Amino acid sequence: MNLWTIRPIGFVKENVIQIHKQWVKGLEGIEDFSHIIILFWLNEAKTPKLKIHPKGIKDLPKLGFLATRTPHRPNPIGMTVVKLLKRRGSKLWIEGLDAWDGTPILDIKPYTKKDCVMKFCIPAWVHQLDKLETGPLRRYGN
Repeated sequence: MNLWTIRPIGFVKENVIQIHKQWVKGLEGIEDFSHIIILFWLNEAKTPKLKIHPKGIKDLPKLGFLATRTPHRPNPIGMTVVKLLKRRGSKLWIEGLDAWDGTPILDIKPYTKKDCVMKFCIPAWVHQLDKLETGPLRRYGN
């Protein structure tokens, strides 16, 4: 088995991504994009159970964890497309990140039309979950 070293380039704090000083010049031009892709390390994740109820909601079908958005994964890497509100130096103000304060940021990529999927299919349980979810990001045990 090969092992790799991953070093965060920054961290999350209250809807702001703070990039480490050594990478700041790498942000030049990012403010020209309306949206960016954030890859982050789910540092509070646990070993996944193979089958779970999405978000621990028993009314939803039990599925393989890879068919859900659970943070508990063998390689706990998160990815979210966020709206970039502004950049000031090493700080990015963003909207829509589903990560907690202190979460390590692994990478940032600009969102382009190549990233957009116009037609896609989702199962009925996702619609049911959307109706059940309210309020801020919850920490859940799955």
